[in-house]
Amino acid sequence: MQLLLLTKVPLYEENFERQLKQLGNEVYCSNSLITAFKRGTFNKELLAQFEGIIFSETMYDKEVEELIQVLPKENLKFFRRINEVSCDETFDSIYDAWIPMDSSLERVREILLVAELSKLASKEADRSQQITVKQKLSDLNLKLKQKEIVYYLIQSGDRTVPREEISRQIWEKAPTKSVLASLSKVVSKVNEKLENEFGDEAIQTVWGQGYRLNKKIFDFLYDDLSEKPVLTIVE
Repeated sequence: MQLLLLTKVPLYEENFERQLKQLGNEVYCSNSLITAFKRGTFNKELLAQFEGIIFSETMYDKEVEELIQVLPKENLKFFRRINEVSCDETFDSIYDAWIPMDSSLERVREILLVAELSKLASKEADRSQQITVKQKLSDLNLKLKQKEIVYYLIQSGDRTVPREEISRQIWEKAPTKSVLASLSKVVSKVNEKLENEFGDEAIQTVWGQGYRLNKKIFDFLYDDLSEKPVLTIVE
């Protein structure tokens, strides 16, 4: 894994950093990035290189929690170094794993491996869910642009999506009057095709804000999945 080790005292982490490298990990140890994350002045391209962040025991819990609030969570694993792990702490959801200070080389390997396998399993579950939804979407006999718009709204959950945002995503162009008119036409066609299936508009217009997906079509696409994305549309 490519790991970022955040610490107040880089020299203090030399042995642990050596352990991580012995296990084949690439490690970047930093103190200055703590301040950059707090100020929001960090390089996003640099951060994108890492698969996990290890927070040293030299950092306060509150300080770490505040950092996690501003860091992207989709592609990162969060690890916490600590003297001892209590039973209560093992259920703390903000960390993917705890790394006790007295961990042997094999124990560190096991902790990182379990976290990596969990990450891969999560990606595979997401991929499987996307395939199932796309298959059901194909059964609705929609044309390409119509499917793309419905799928984008599915991914947006209960958010009302501005028309300009959809235009940029689907047509990959600036939202000119012509593009927005095309969007309106496609949305009308989707609603026309799916009216008999769902009884009312599949794509609902929220005037002055944009479009959102009707909860009925969302439930249709996800009804056989054990874990559904949260959608709390008020009808």
